[in-house]
This record gives sequence, structure tokens and C-alpha cells, in this order.
Amino acid sequence: MKKLHMKALVVPAAAAALVLAGCSGGGSSTGGDGGGEAATGEPIKVAALSSMLYFPEAPSAAQAVFDEYNASGGFNGRPIEFDVFDDKADPAASATAARDALAGGAVALVGSSSVLDCSVNNKTWVENNIVSIQGTGSDPFCFATPNIASMNTGPYFGTFASLWNGSETLGFEKICAVVGVDGGAGTAAFEQARDLWAAETGTEIALWDDSLVRGQASYAGNVAQISKDRCDSIFINAVGPEVSQFLAEATNQGIDLPVLALTPIYSQEFVDTLVYGGDVHVLAEFSPWSDPEDSSNDDWRALMEANGIGLTSFAQGGYLAAKAFIHILENEIGDGEVTRDSFTEAAKGMTEGFDTGGMIGMPWIFGPGDSHQPNAAAWPLVIEANSGEWTSLGPWFIGPDNGWVNTTVPSS
Repeated sequence: MKKLHMKALVVPAAAAALVLAGCSGGGSSTGGDGGGEAATGEPIKVAALSSMLYFPEAPSAAQAVFDEYNASGGFNGRPIEFDVFDDKADPAASATAARDALAGGAVALVGSSSVLDCSVNNKTWVENNIVSIQGTGSDPFCFATPNIASMNTGPYFGTFASLWNGSETLGFEKICAVVGVDGGAGTAAFEQARDLWAAETGTEIALWDDSLVRGQASYAGNVAQISKDRCDSIFINAVGPEVSQFLAEATNQGIDLPVLALTPIYSQEFVDTLVYGGDVHVLAEFSPWSDPEDSSNDDWRALMEANGIGLTSFAQGGYLAAKAFIHILENEIGDGEVTRDSFTEAAKGMTEGFDTGGMIGMPWIFGPGDSHQPNAAAWPLVIEANSGEWTSLGPWFIGPDNGWVNTTVPSS
């Protein structure tokens, strides 16, 4: 497995002033504790497995956090060494990457963002007593297994929250869903989210087309099923470029119904290229980076811009994963020995939430348990028809307050 050369830099002290001021979670400083001197001790090794084709910003954001932290002294003078493995969205490559990360001495996985890492490697993490703080979790095992906790809400909570927003906030009565489910546990998880929404709201889905596949050439057949008599809105769970293509086809067929979509479309690139005559609604997994009046993202934004990293939810997740790792080091381990076992014990022993400075709508805790959904909060936004911009709506939608139950996966 090819390892990307993204090791966190050990910056000379004279250069430390050139690194942006440290930032914790969303607001306060997490500069290292080396008294302003760059970290030069024995490295603390961490790793990430990412599908770089889909989520390049997440590990890059984690990298930026660790570089900054090392420049300010690291953890007790020790730098964090960060290795990123591209799993190429391939199961065999992902399994190889997991073995390589373990062989390299990683004490934890931090900022992983993959379409299949959790499903492929969750048992490997348990067998080796290592935890993964995902930057972006996308398959159901990221939210339903003992040693993985993700910073983001994931597509299953996102489906529940988006459908709830559509029926309960926006008043849609005939939501037509066009989704990709990936088969197996993914199919079950999306259906769980749909059925939970239906049970909690008393609303039935008007159409459930689960035939989407990644990179399909045409959406004409999917759009052809949608009519204004049958549907008053459309839910789609695809990523940004695919949603753009779907909406272009909808426009070709004269459809301009309101759209409910998931966080992967929340980017400036999407809004800049959108050509569609209806409103597009999203429930963001983190506080809205596009809102200039929301200060919770100020430190994150400055660090991303200084490092040339795109402003996306994926970058927010990678950033927060690295911050959570540092939080656990400083607040749960302290002066103790840093090993794979000690970090796992510390993460699972968390009882108080990691303060994200408002970037997440609820306290984030890894903690004990057989499954983890520490982020079950989402922030509503909309691109109003032909507006060409994101508008922040709020307030936070808190899943546990509205009947959300964590995703489950089939036992093996």
C-alpha cells in the first residue's frame, strides 16, 4: 500500500512564528505545551486511511493541525507524526493500508475519511485495541462498532434529519427519494433511517428509488419517475458532482421541485456551478462555514486558507478529528505514557465532551459502548432558487431530541 508523504512537520523554533496561532476546537488555543519551542522529542505516531479521490481535504486538514501543534511544542515536547494511506476506495487496498498503519506503530487512527474503511477494518481495530477518530464516516460501520467514532453525522443520520426537515419544517407531504444505498449494510442503514423518520412523523415516502450508483452516466431514468403530481420535493443522497448532474437532467425534463440533499454538496464549488430553478436544502454536519457572521469557524478557516485547503465539511471533520486527538492526549492522558493501549483506554474513558467551540451542535465524546454516534446534530442551509449563494437558516436540529436512534449493522 502506497503511503502518502504527509508526515507532520517538526518546524524549527525560528519558524514557529510563521505558523498561525494555535486554535482548539472552534475557538481557543491548542498550541503545544513545549513553551513555544518546536517539538523535537520522540514522535507520537498516528495514521489515517482515506479515499483520496473523494475526501482529500480531511487528512490535509488534520495535517495542518498537527503541523501547527508541533511548531508550538507538541505534546510534552513530542511531535505528532502523521501518515496517510490512500485506500483507493478498494477493499483489498484498505485492508493492506490497515496492516501498514499498525505495522508503522500508530497509537490511533485520526482523520480517516473513506468510503469503506470502517466496514473493511472495524474488526481489525478491535483485535488490535486501536481506536479510530474518523474525520468523515460514510459507511454504517463508522457509527455502529466499538472502536470507531466519527466527527461527522454520517449519511444515515443525514437522511433522517433531511427527511424530518422536509416534512416537519418545510411542510413537504410527498417527498420522492432517489438514493444510492451500496447494498448490504448500507441498504439496511438507509432504510432504517427512512423507516425511523416515517414512524416518528407519521409520513410515508412517496417514491423510494434506490438505483443510484457512483459515477453513473445518465440520470434520465431516475428523473423520469418524478412528476409534480407524484412529488412535491426530491431527496437525493449523492455527492456534489453527481447531484449537479442529476439536477441538470431534472432541468432538462422541466423539473424544479425543492431538493433535500446531504452535506457532501455543501461547498462553494457546488453553488458556483449550480443551474437549477428550485431551492436546494442541506443539513450541514458542522456549523456553517459559509456564514460570515458565524465565528465558530474563524480559527479553522484561517488555518485552512493558510494551508491552501478547500473550505468544505470534509476539512472541518479532519480538523476536528486532529483537535479531538490532541484533547484526549492533554486532558485524558496528561503525563501518562502514550501507547496504543493507553490512548484507547483514554478515548473510551471520556466522560466530558470535547469542546469544539460551537463547530458541532452537541458535546463530542468517544466514550465506552459497542457503537458511537457522538455527533447527531445538523444545521439547516438553503440555496434559494437562482440566488447563487448559501443562506444559513438554523437552528441546530438535535437528533436525540427528535427520536433519532443510532444506526445498527447486521451481526456476523
